[in-house]
Amino acid sequence: MSQRPRILLVDDDPDITMALVDYLHQENFEVEVADTGNAALEKALSHHYDAILLDVGLPDRDGIEVLEELARQKPELPIILLTAFTSLGKSTPPDTLNKAFAYMTKPYSREEVRQVLRRAVLGGRGSESHRETPAMENPVFFPSIVQPSPTSAPRIKGPSYQLSLDEYQRLAENIQLMQFAFDHVPEAILVADTNKRFRFANQAAYQILGYTKEELQALRIPDIAPNHDNQRYQDHLNDLRQGKTLSYYTTHRTKQGQNIPVEISVYMLNFQGQEFTCAITKQMPAQPTSPQRTVTGSRTPTNNSG
Repeated sequence: MSQRPRILLVDDDPDITMALVDYLHQENFEVEVADTGNAALEKALSHHYDAILLDVGLPDRDGIEVLEELARQKPELPIILLTAFTSLGKSTPPDTLNKAFAYMTKPYSREEVRQVLRRAVLGGRGSESHRETPAMENPVFFPSIVQPSPTSAPRIKGPSYQLSLDEYQRLAENIQLMQFAFDHVPEAILVADTNKRFRFANQAAYQILGYTKEELQALRIPDIAPNHDNQRYQDHLNDLRQGKTLSYYTTHRTKQGQNIPVEISVYMLNFQGQEFTCAITKQMPAQPTSPQRTVTGSRTPTNNSG
């Protein structure tokens, strides 16, 4: 994005607004606040915003009324509803609810807010630059799901899907289910990019290594792998790019400095044209005497590589 996206946050709860404003500023959003529906309409109709976070329960008027008025006067503006009512989808007519870009039920995580805002801003700016082209309002684009694949294969750009609000909600629920599943498996899952920086980890990884999410995402593979060797790592990548799977024993170092023996299975993921390594790590009771690396059906002795 060439400039900081401007967000209008509409909520009359000072604790919520203070926390969200502080977080969104850290995420490079410019945020203005309105604490009533009338103030929100005045600001939204007289100033430019890339997206609006709109609480349904406002002191002067219903947030759904504000949604309908803004959708009528600024149909290109993405509006994200914030609600404490889980029954909003049942109590609000679909034609009205579909005027929103999305809606989120409290309590929601800050990461959810950030991700939805990013998609809203990209969709809104895209629609502004192509207004002469007939299209659905406020498109929401989702890439194809992460899947293991050899990166030597031709790079094919997957289709972009325009989702209805109901489809978006079902997709969000599926994502939450996958996150829940990842966080409740006993093995640690670590996903790193080609710069060896960690981009995802599950709850088991945080518990075993002793890092918080923020701390681990600031680290790279060599920070937790004392036996890491760059040349061996590059050799591993070449094997993975050919569609192979690697399994080997090595050692990981916790935040407290303890070295723990682990067995790792590594896969290559190709997501949106970028390479990621996905390591499924099982903590071992003792280091095997003869470390081995398995490459999809073949077994070759090797030193620990991290």
